[in-house]
Amino acid sequence: MPSYQLRDTATRQLLAYGLTDYAAAETALDRLDDELERDLAANGEGAGRIRLRLDVEKVTADSTEVVGHHVLLLGVDDSSDPLPAL
Repeated sequence: MPSYQLRDTATRQLLAYGLTDYAAAETALDRLDDELERDLAANGEGAGRIRLRLDVEKVTADSTEVVGHHVLLLGVDDSSDPLPAL
């Protein structure tokens, strides 16, 4: 039975694993986004430009396949200089 995991594409760090389905991966992404926003606010870094690109990977017995990408934009509250489109 397959499972899903989240990986930071820049560092290749595994951020979550053993997720039961794609919906669980999306829930984990939302939770990660909320945690990072709280950490930024706690450190007084509300206005900034932090972009994380994460892969959603499907894991089967002997293989890992990227099945989706998500980009988290964190601390973006200044609309005068938007990030370029991906």
